[in-house]
Amino acid sequence: MNEVLDVRPLCWPVQRLGEAMEELARRARLRVATAEGPQVPATLAADGAQEQARWLEWAAHRLGLEAEALDALAPELDSLLRGAAPALLRVGHDAGEGFLLLLKSRGDRVHLVGPDLRIHRVAIAALRRALCAPFEAPFASEVDKLVDAASVPAARQASVRSALLRDRLATQEVASCWMLRLSPARGFWDQLAQDGMRGRVLPIVLVFGVLYGLEVLSWTLIGQGTLHGRVDGGWLVAWTLLVLSLVPLQWLGGWLDARFALDAGRIMKSRLLAGALRSDVEAVRRQGAGELLGRVLESQALESVALNGGFGVLVALLELLFAASILAAGAGGSLHVALLLGWVALTLGLSWRYLGRLRHWTLERLRMTQALVERMVGHRTRLAQEQPARRDHEEDQELGSYLRTSQVMDRAVLPVVGAMPRGWMLVALAGIAPAFVGGTASPADIAIALGGMLLAGRALTGISTGLSALARATVAWQQVSGFFGAGEEGARTPFLPASSSEGQHAHRLVDARELSFRYPAAAKPVLRDVDLAITRGERILLEGSSGGGKSTLAALLTGLRQPASGSLLLAGLDRQTLGQNWHRLAAEAPQFHENHILTGTLGFNLLMGRNWPASEEDLAEARSLCEELGLGDLLERMPAGLAQTVGETGWQLSHGERSRIFLARALLQKAQLTVLDESFAALDPETLGRCLRTAFERAPTLMVIAHP
Repeated sequence: MNEVLDVRPLCWPVQRLGEAMEELARRARLRVATAEGPQVPATLAADGAQEQARWLEWAAHRLGLEAEALDALAPELDSLLRGAAPALLRVGHDAGEGFLLLLKSRGDRVHLVGPDLRIHRVAIAALRRALCAPFEAPFASEVDKLVDAASVPAARQASVRSALLRDRLATQEVASCWMLRLSPARGFWDQLAQDGMRGRVLPIVLVFGVLYGLEVLSWTLIGQGTLHGRVDGGWLVAWTLLVLSLVPLQWLGGWLDARFALDAGRIMKSRLLAGALRSDVEAVRRQGAGELLGRVLESQALESVALNGGFGVLVALLELLFAASILAAGAGGSLHVALLLGWVALTLGLSWRYLGRLRHWTLERLRMTQALVERMVGHRTRLAQEQPARRDHEEDQELGSYLRTSQVMDRAVLPVVGAMPRGWMLVALAGIAPAFVGGTASPADIAIALGGMLLAGRALTGISTGLSALARATVAWQQVSGFFGAGEEGARTPFLPASSSEGQHAHRLVDARELSFRYPAAAKPVLRDVDLAITRGERILLEGSSGGGKSTLAALLTGLRQPASGSLLLAGLDRQTLGQNWHRLAAEAPQFHENHILTGTLGFNLLMGRNWPASEEDLAEARSLCEELGLGDLLERMPAGLAQTVGETGWQLSHGERSRIFLARALLQKAQLTVLDESFAALDPETLGRCLRTAFERAPTLMVIAHP
């Protein structure tokens, strides 16, 4: 049996985790955002795996990186070791816990950065055996007996034993992994530079420049031979070789172009997604689902059209330069060049007109998308209450307006993509007509002019197509630029250990002074000069009339909205200091119409505020809480229990069941302050009392919002 690799000399201790992250980022050439490295809290080694994971994510953010957590399951360990680098791998060993730094993999070996700052090349199979060995040990004796009892031939015993152990560890997590990547919230140009995108533009330009140069040379060669009567075998061989050399260059240019577009599109998508996740909650609520759907469609257009259109124009400009130089040497001379420049200017003007009409058409389409989504959501209401004769009246008017706008846009785009490339040939022929009629040009000059005309026509086709694509990309950018800007990095807050952020030493949990809040479209503030103090362990009932600001106050306390003025402290700390830790301390179950069951398992919907995938302990706690809230019968009816799919296309839940799931979700976050906003309105008195008792027992500090 092979000797098991000792990973202890390769592991970084928790106390040096900050240094380890900086070293791994430097070796992997990840551009860190600050020269000041993250400081490891003195208690981190004893704080447990969850607190270490939280510190890793914070430290990566401080360096301008992103630490993406992965589960290192035993069957997937080989592929993870090959493809996850650069990454940190938390492993257990005889002396405790440590972190392996995966720099890269090459062949069947992985390169690890050791605590001695040296690169250690370790066989992937040996590292996998070392990581799985502690988990295989409890099954080793049983598997050996099974292999002996089955009389497996000696030559196959090792492979059979390995397969049996792999089957026993099919769901076993043998390590925790964090992949380090440049954060999508970093500057867009930083991300392009990190992937070497800026350095890849010049090779593309050079390849296409050489391509068109050889193309011009090949036609020059065959043209001179034809005009001077020297077309022999040598000329034909030379011309054939030049033409054949264009094939690999064309392939190379297309491959470089497509690869650049794919990578740039990936970076753009990541940035747009980061911006969407960081968007202001109130702004998203004002836009509506239809407008957001329209923006998603525009983001797809931006990715697919902008890059292709940009490179199309760039390549066409190269062709245009070659065409202008050829036209200058032909029969038309400077007149031909002037006509070409004028035609390009006219194309730009028509493209500008098309841009304005395209913008108007896009806004019309987005308004229709918004209206369509609203009508789909309210379809049952319309069927029940709207008069059948008027049900489609507004849709007919909108479709008629959209048709007229589309016709106007089509009339603007046809000259750009159709008339301008074809019209150039007529204008170009008029440019050489004086020389041709007057007989002042030689056949060679006329041939050169004709070649330049053809090349310019192809360039104008590329420019027209590229400009129309860039116009669509410009309009799409105007719709999604808000997401792009929202993806910028926020302030780097200090790391607060769990004991500090929970603020156990502070008796007062919430301290609000002179809080005010006004909605953007409201004339008067909904909250003005509110003072509020909540001490730990309190149970508060907040009652008031509808529209009085109860839900707004709850949103301020839980960090979903920011006050316009005043001071708000949670556990003695303000929002700037706590950052995202605010949501760990204060959780809310919003009103029913603002709370949702997402398509996924019931367990995910319950534990989405915790780590996911969930541990067995978390699932057991969720199951216990559901039983306390009276959802035990529901779990028994569900064939898959907590693994049952719920949501729009899953198991249909009643109003009361959904309310209790929302309550369980808030309580499972284990926040210091839990706010329940009209969470009991759909419950009968018996279930209400049961849920209140559970909330009193599980929430350290509780605020219940209800109508009088």
